[in-house]
Amino acid sequence: MKILYLCHRIPYPPDKGDKIRAFHQIRALAERHEIDLFTLADDPADLERGEPLRQYCREVTVVKLNARWARIRALPYLLTSTALTIPYFGSGELQRRVHQALKQRTYDRIFVYCSAMAQYVESVDKIPMVVDLVDVDSNKWTQYATFTKFPFSAVYRREGATLAAFERRVCERSAAVVVTTDREARLLRNISPAARVHVIPNGVDTEFFRPGPVASAPNTIGFTGDMAYFPNQEAVIHFARNVLPLIRESVADAGFLIVGRSPSPEVQALSRIPGVEVTGFVPDVRTHLARMRVSVAPFSIAAGIQNKILEAMSYELPVVATSRASQGLTAAAVAGVEIADTPREMAEAIVRLLRNPEMAREKGRQSRRVVAGEYSWPQSLEQLVQLLENPTGKEARQAALPPRS
Repeated sequence: MKILYLCHRIPYPPDKGDKIRAFHQIRALAERHEIDLFTLADDPADLERGEPLRQYCREVTVVKLNARWARIRALPYLLTSTALTIPYFGSGELQRRVHQALKQRTYDRIFVYCSAMAQYVESVDKIPMVVDLVDVDSNKWTQYATFTKFPFSAVYRREGATLAAFERRVCERSAAVVVTTDREARLLRNISPAARVHVIPNGVDTEFFRPGPVASAPNTIGFTGDMAYFPNQEAVIHFARNVLPLIRESVADAGFLIVGRSPSPEVQALSRIPGVEVTGFVPDVRTHLARMRVSVAPFSIAAGIQNKILEAMSYELPVVATSRASQGLTAAAVAGVEIADTPREMAEAIVRLLRNPEMAREKGRQSRRVVAGEYSWPQSLEQLVQLLENPTGKEARQAALPPRS
């Protein structure tokens, strides 16, 4: 099959949540089918990163998205019923390139990663379309509204409602819709009861995230993630201010290592707190995972499956997480995570692990066994390939019909 694949951010390098999932999808689809990738780059450095994707794609089209101008362009839409996400990810150049490709080639499928990219194929009605809504962005904006003050809370609440309306229209036009967890499937069915929803979870590369030599940092607690992302910022600020001081009452040299690109000024300021280290961008997160004894996911805002939890578990790190952060995990994976929702509960769980290194190591070994069995990329992606090949399920249903007499 020939597949037109639309993605809101260039899926390389696969070093953050949305890029990881999209990269593995493209790599799996390329084993059987021909892919033309159309994507945006909101980081100027990403414009030079499309070349490695050419080993999987027949064509790679990357168009620059100026993030500052995109925000300005979206502002007038506050006076309309259009979600700001749509004009933000809108590009006349990418639209022209997509239309040109649709005229010149015959595609068998269109795959849309992230609802905002559906705007580029709104006029297409004869090619089956599969959309990956991942963790349902409209719900994340609604969550943001509860953690911010006016006027931002009002803007975020509006964005949640208007984007949900757009997601409903996208679902109605799609042959199939994909999300990461059962929770997101329930959310999406509330938005669009007629949506043909399929749950295809994230995976983890257990060979890449294989534990290596342990660095000498016996009481280091760690967090990894994109520090320009609001839920990550909120999580590390909360932990550094409210949880770490409680831990240091019992373990005086406990440190908190924050690993991830583009830390905001508020996150950078956390380094003034005793025991906190903010790294910024690192070329290989594994060198810092080796310094950690416990990985934390102290989220108040979360959706889908947290890749950082899967990666830490694969690296044989014990994980302490809020129930919200772990809500997308399977029962077996949740059983391997220490769940703690208050600062005191989280501090006590971490202190137990730091004071009992053998127990912590056993929890880490158990975690790796779980993710290896429950979160295999090949298993998840085989589901995706089959869905692309038969998005409506008609062939399967036809095969199940009894022969005519």
